Amino acid sequence: MNVIKPYPLRSGAIIGIISPASPQRDPARLERGIAYFESKGYTVKIAENALNSTAGYLAGSDEERITDIESMFSDDSIDAIFCARGGYGTTRILTQLNYDIIKSNPKIFVGFSDTTALQSAIFSKSGLITFSGAMPSVDFADEVDPFTEQSFFSVLTQDVSGQMVIADEPKVFQLGQAEGRLICGNLCLLATLCGSDFFPDMHDTLLMIEDIGEEQYRIDRFLSQLELSGHLKATNGILIGDFTPPSNPVASVPQRSYDEIFLDYAHRSGKPTMGNFLYGHINRKLTLPFGIRMSMDTDKGKITFLESQFA
Repeated sequence: MNVIKPYPLRSGAIIGIISPASPQRDPARLERGIAYFESKGYTVKIAENALNSTAGYLAGSDEERITDIESMFSDDSIDAIFCARGGYGTTRILTQLNYDIIKSNPKIFVGFSDTTALQSAIFSKSGLITFSGAMPSVDFADEVDPFTEQSFFSVLTQDVSGQMVIADEPKVFQLGQAEGRLICGNLCLLATLCGSDFFPDMHDTLLMIEDIGEEQYRIDRFLSQLELSGHLKATNGILIGDFTPPSNPVASVPQRSYDEIFLDYAHRSGKPTMGNFLYGHINRKLTLPFGIRMSMDTDKGKITFLESQFA
């Protein structure tokens, strides 16, 4: 794949806000998130349809959300594009997006959660490195976690080549070292893309996964789907972020722990596997470059960025 990279986020840049998935639960949160970035000296432009709502759970029709994405990429005045929040909806628009527009106008694109599907498609179809992490109405609306803030701006403004990330009390499920291009995001969304043209080629990659609200048997199912599709065999290593349990589990049978499931699939895949990274649906989170080349070392509990994320 011919990987393309955006330019760093510069001081005073113009940030475009889109809603490619679900509408705002509370528009005031987005207003506060925008105010945060304006207080940092950035100019914020909200996409035409970003505050829309269709069918209750979509931030506008498919056509409206596609228009906002393509318009923000093609607008030369926009330096970076931030997804307001996740939710649901990006899988609906993947077949209709004009990826040539994205490829011809590489710029910073940040999203998380449901945006995993869109970022996977963008990388598969254009080769653009995007950023998986904090979002305006989720992480910047109220008190901002210092770690989240530092990781976000560091990854968007500074060359990370040679920098390391240490797991928080690392858990090793399978020993080893590996390197490859980072494919990262929500496990449910990645499983949803199995069998489609929008799942990245997993050869010569490292896979970082996280999820929220899924019972253990469902996480087992998603990993089984990746295994059956050949993706766990193809990747060079597996990294585990945060897996937040559901508040109201409904399974009628006993559930084994997430860690037992990870250990099972680490052994089944035979790939180096390490967990407990601050990446997921949590307040204190990493922002990571989706598609950057990196290495992992289970002995040291670390991952290392091997190249710049910027052009």
